[in-house]
Amino acid sequence: MRSGSKVAREKGADRYHPFVTATLAQRIPAILRSTAEGADAEAAKQLQAIARAVTADAPMLLDVAGWPLPGWEDMPARVNGKRPSAAPFFDFEYWMYFRILKAVRFTETATDPFRRIKHRDLDKHLTWADTALDATKTLSEGLKLSLGANAHDLSQIAGPGSAHEFGLGLLEIDVTKLRRLNIIADNFGGEFVGDLVLAIVAAEQGIDVVLHVKPLPIFVSDTTFEDVTLLLDRVGAGSAFGQRLAAAVRVGSIRFAAHPFWAAPQFLDRLPVEELGTGEGVLTVLKGDLNYRRAVGDFSGPIETPFADLAVLPAVPMLSLRSIKSYCVAGITDWPDGVSRTAFPTDGSIVAVQQIPARSAAGVPTASAESSSDAAPLLRRALQWLRRGAPRAP
Repeated sequence: MRSGSKVAREKGADRYHPFVTATLAQRIPAILRSTAEGADAEAAKQLQAIARAVTADAPMLLDVAGWPLPGWEDMPARVNGKRPSAAPFFDFEYWMYFRILKAVRFTETATDPFRRIKHRDLDKHLTWADTALDATKTLSEGLKLSLGANAHDLSQIAGPGSAHEFGLGLLEIDVTKLRRLNIIADNFGGEFVGDLVLAIVAAEQGIDVVLHVKPLPIFVSDTTFEDVTLLLDRVGAGSAFGQRLAAAVRVGSIRFAAHPFWAAPQFLDRLPVEELGTGEGVLTVLKGDLNYRRAVGDFSGPIETPFADLAVLPAVPMLSLRSIKSYCVAGITDWPDGVSRTAFPTDGSIVAVQQIPARSAAGVPTASAESSSDAAPLLRRALQWLRRGAPRAP
């Protein structure tokens, strides 16, 4: 964590600590119980042990020896010996999900411990896709659809209790000035289907679209490259959504990428810029609450704090689309009437659009710049989908 993060947590203690306390007591045990229900006996035993350790607030321990993905090398130094209640919540979350993947022997079995939960309603979402696509004509409408789909994720105990929004004017974008759209995906299911609708609408207006997903299941409902594969397998042959998606994938105007950085416990000031494309005409859409937290250094100080004053900003400018589900808010110049600025709801009730500026490039290292925008595994799967007889546009 950056040095400014502890100061920010102290200034935002009135919302940070209650959120963390409630999450450790309620949401984390629920996640672990739900994950254990679909696991084999040995994995369930390990998951129950993790739950007991969290409940007891026992010191954390992490060993990344043999872990195949980069970006985790400094995690033992960040968490070992710290208690969940005292560690930065960002670090605790990655510790817990790493432990879950170790419990299910992910590196040996490639078992996604959350697949049963994520794919439960996929057919319903794919049925909805035709309706959503038919009603979405412009890029701005696609962005609004993608934003609205972020309201609830599968790790939340309850859905939004009210409805507020701000920043929607930022969705009015001149498509004639765009050549590339990056969508840094968040939740699978209905939200990712909404992201694909946005991608189709953009691609059909001549914009190259890259959807960035995770190479492994590091959070409950986050979209992985295997989720993309399974979704492509389930798209109906008579679906207009499937036909138009296939047409865009076939000509390369919609692509999928799964760089290891998206699953790493690092802030977005270190992201590989080449992964998102450079130059004019690039719009990078950042989906969801965790991605926002990564973009602004998991900030929890006063919400009016200007972005320019933060210790962490992303390596490129980003348009954040999210429903607020944590303590992390910054750069506020507009805020819903009647909503507290210090004790606001974190259940997805506040729908937020913000333009996050890029950090200064001077002296800040980045992750490996090797691009996965034509990621071989995902590209092969998409082409295999087409060869298997994916629905063709008329």
